[in-house]
Amino acid sequence: MKVAIGADHGGYALKETIKAHLREKGIDVQDLGTHSTASVDYPKFGFAVGSAVISGQADFGIVICGTGLGISMSANKIPGIRAAVCTETFSARLAREHNNANVLALGGRVTGVGLALDIVDVFLQTPFSGEVRHARRIDMIGAWERGETNALARASLPQVKAGVAPDPENLARDWQKILEEFWAQAKLRPGQILVLGCSTSEVVGQRIGRGSSLQVAETLLPPLLDRVRETGVFLAVQGCEHINRALVVEQACLDKYGLEEVTVLPALHAGGAMAVKAWESFARPVMVEKIQGHAGLDVGDTFIGMHLRPVVVPIRIAVAALGAAHITAARTRPRLIGGVRAVYPQ
Repeated sequence: MKVAIGADHGGYALKETIKAHLREKGIDVQDLGTHSTASVDYPKFGFAVGSAVISGQADFGIVICGTGLGISMSANKIPGIRAAVCTETFSARLAREHNNANVLALGGRVTGVGLALDIVDVFLQTPFSGEVRHARRIDMIGAWERGETNALARASLPQVKAGVAPDPENLARDWQKILEEFWAQAKLRPGQILVLGCSTSEVVGQRIGRGSSLQVAETLLPPLLDRVRETGVFLAVQGCEHINRALVVEQACLDKYGLEEVTVLPALHAGGAMAVKAWESFARPVMVEKIQGHAGLDVGDTFIGMHLRPVVVPIRIAVAALGAAHITAARTRPRLIGGVRAVYPQ
């Protein structure tokens, strides 16, 4: 085992003790400083130890400052480092078992020498449990570090038993929150078009198209219809790929925008549950293959972008998931035209 160790002036004395302790055990220790009690900046030592671990020069790292806090924050800025401040052995054990921590942070001014050595021993001797739930959470941290925000959002979705609709009351409550936040940001005007894509399969924890649920559609569609009717907005409900993502709209919407009607009826497995319920609920439903909506709600990554007019602007919804389905939303704005002399309204 190879251990990289680093400390500022506040952790220098404890570093020297730990270094001697580990070498007595036959552990290869790489001392990255500091080498005296002269005042220094802790970030450089946190960075150095973190870099040594990530590069493979060391299996684990130990960082020490006065409290362990500042130097752990520094180490954690190195992508892939999971530095844990531990003040007792229980945290040290769980930092390894549950969090697969690869750097231990200690406070030279807050933790006694005897206890600190016990913490070091427990930390270095405890393996990561490898349990799926812990590995998933660690993967979420890595996804965020890599900028994979979509992967992170999907990884963090609540676990829903496949094929079983979430509790209708919880679903309705979450849907209401999503609609309130979306409506506040979309700022749709009467006569504009809202495109809805919704995979009820994804809501109940199945792959898109594999578990269409009329129960979910019956929970979600009525409150949305109430809103569009109150505000005078047209709703366009997108079907699945088996009908080329054609949409259910009201005849009045088709007439206003000069849309072209196509002949197909949405069915549970060729259109989806939400399109079926829209066809049943609209006053005069018709099907269209192309539309340019002013805003969109996508439940379950059904890819509604093909039906939104340019320029699409994302809407950030605080509720990231409905059931097990990832939520995305967007509004649109007119194109900005002209050059450097162009003037735009606020």
